[in-house]
Amino acid sequence: MAERAMTLYYFPRACSLAPHIIIEESGYSYQRVLVDLRTASNKGSDYLSLNPLGAIPTLSVGNWVLTETHSILTYLGDTAPNGPMLPAIGSPDRYIAHQWMNFLSSSIHTYIRSIFRPSAYAPADDLSAQAAVRKTGRSNLVRAVESLESRLTGSDWTLGDTYSAVDAYMFIMYLWSDDDRIGITLDRPKWADVAKRVWQRSAVKNIVAVEQKDRDFVIPF
Repeated sequence: MAERAMTLYYFPRACSLAPHIIIEESGYSYQRVLVDLRTASNKGSDYLSLNPLGAIPTLSVGNWVLTETHSILTYLGDTAPNGPMLPAIGSPDRYIAHQWMNFLSSSIHTYIRSIFRPSAYAPADDLSAQAAVRKTGRSNLVRAVESLESRLTGSDWTLGDTYSAVDAYMFIMYLWSDDDRIGITLDRPKWADVAKRVWQRSAVKNIVAVEQKDRDFVIPF
């Protein structure tokens, strides 16, 4: 069966970095398309026809489309030509992997977004309300990071001894947590160790170099 054309729509240092890494490591032949949030390319009719919310990332596979980082990572992790990058269906680690990815998307991502973009949660002209959103976001993030650290075992990777798609997601969320806008010190040594190991992978360095051509950002290791 011929391989279906695959295209990843991404923006540098967005959560799309995780599927960008995994698709590179997967062995799939694919194209990448930069969707520049700075020029509102995600609000154009062509992109909205793929992703009606204008969100990043999007993966098109032949004539069908996937959105949401968790979903895309699951598809790529399960079907990678180079071998699975998620635990087998039915194994306990499979559901722990989904627990991690859901936690990253619904908790860590949400709390960081409230710090970066409080205007998404409070009126744009109400600076005091936005300050309150940031304060709550920081408090929530501290608790979430404490939970994250308590769940990590100190193994090389999030799920233990084997690298998985979850680790790529942990990597981009760690980069966000290191942003100056966070405004607080987070105690996360085990998370940092996982992120550092991800950074040592050649595919990760290659993809970061690709993304840095369009948006300058620093890797803190």
